[in-house]
Amino acid sequence: MSLQLNKHAIIKNTVKVGGFTFLSRILGIIREVLLVRFFGVGALSDAFIMAFRIPNFFRHIFAEGAMSAAFIPVFVKSVKEKNTAESNGLMSLSFLFFEGLVLILYALILFNTPFVVRCIAPGFSEVQVAYTVPFLRILFPFLLFVSSSSLLAGALQSVNHFFAPAFGTPLWNLIYIITLLIALTNNLSSFVICFGILIGGAAQFLLHLYFFFKSGFSFGSITQPIIASFKTILAKFFPCLFGVSIVELNLLVSGIVASFLPKGSVSLLYYGSRFMNIPLGVFAVALSSVLLPHFSRVVLYAPKRLNFYILETAKSVTWIVLPFVLAMTFFAKPLFAMILSSKHGGTEHVHQACIILSLYLVGLLFFCLNKILLNVFYAMKDTWSTTKSSAISAFVNIAGDIVGMLIWGTYGIAGACAFSGIIMTFSCFYYLKKKHGFRFYSGNYFNFLGRYCTQLTVVSAGFLILFYTAQHYALTIPYLQWILTGIGFWFFAGILTFCSVLFIFVTRSLFGINLYFLKK
Repeated sequence: MSLQLNKHAIIKNTVKVGGFTFLSRILGIIREVLLVRFFGVGALSDAFIMAFRIPNFFRHIFAEGAMSAAFIPVFVKSVKEKNTAESNGLMSLSFLFFEGLVLILYALILFNTPFVVRCIAPGFSEVQVAYTVPFLRILFPFLLFVSSSSLLAGALQSVNHFFAPAFGTPLWNLIYIITLLIALTNNLSSFVICFGILIGGAAQFLLHLYFFFKSGFSFGSITQPIIASFKTILAKFFPCLFGVSIVELNLLVSGIVASFLPKGSVSLLYYGSRFMNIPLGVFAVALSSVLLPHFSRVVLYAPKRLNFYILETAKSVTWIVLPFVLAMTFFAKPLFAMILSSKHGGTEHVHQACIILSLYLVGLLFFCLNKILLNVFYAMKDTWSTTKSSAISAFVNIAGDIVGMLIWGTYGIAGACAFSGIIMTFSCFYYLKKKHGFRFYSGNYFNFLGRYCTQLTVVSAGFLILFYTAQHYALTIPYLQWILTGIGFWFFAGILTFCSVLFIFVTRSLFGINLYFLKK
């Protein structure tokens, strides 16, 4: 298997990973609908979401974040040198260390669960704390499965195998959904859902383990040179803990602050962030997963080439994300009306969720850019710059959460999160230029952005004309009324959105839009 990635391979693997991630996000929408049906929007849903947020938080910053960012560049180097013994030994030592940390962390949480819950949700009532404690005790071992999967995924990505890492999340979501359906149909306890989450995590781990052995890897003996290589991983790991997933850190802080707001506020912020994360995961996370091992190779052979990749990646991310922002803002109301249409949700909840999502979407482009920029730093083995950038962003987020909560409630928290993402992007560019002498070709980027905004204006105008014209005639023509509600509405909206996106793709050259990754 070739270890090199040209631009076609990069976009091919991004589409592969993004495709499975998109499938996962679609399953995620179904999952959220079922979750609302099961828990509603209130004290119990807040408790479940806060309990699951802890293993998920560590999953993003520890397993899929810091651990992957520190592990992959070192592992890629050993694979490129065809040092199989070192690769296998490095995997063994990494497993022992990182999974040992997870087990120690679980033991600490298991025996101090009420204290942990009060730390992450200081505004919860005694009833909400009582709900959250058993949820957290059952759900935390999920981190053990996903952290193990992340290590194995790092090894697979080093040889350009992206199927198992990409398919693992849809598999987990599918098992999660099946569990929810069983629990809803049979009126089972909410603890059944917790165990379903663990079963899905175990299945994800076994999938990665199978392809790990199939790719020719194994677990080897630990020697002194391997310990020396592992020290390099640790030197990057601890600074990465803070810097790698600022979005998740900010969302956790937002949840802590939101615990002081009325019941259901944590749930509404969660649902808003979940839908904001659809394009973030479908494209930005997928592309960053593919590019991290590639950046690690570029740094070894042609570091100045990273200037070009930063520009073109920023253009590609913008090209993908802006239509998502427009579409999700436009369809927010019918989307949340569908999800929250139960005895637990009402018009007020739908209105709040729409505004929260719109505020999160303001920062979406910057969240996506941050995923890419952080991997540039990690490929260059620079973790301190990301730590400083993350510290600035986290401070802005915490201050914004507190001030925003006091003035605007949940809206202030969502707005603070978006603003902190913008600050993070500018901080990353500042440190890239100051410390590494990188040059961002801003003239080229803003020229592209102006042309693209012109194209989007034309497409949006056409979309709105067709959408409202069709709805107008549907009110008077019986055989067209199916597009006004339910599945019919989403079928019609989906076709119209797809045609708009296709138009954007086909006419890009007419507007002078050139993207490196889409050139033949």
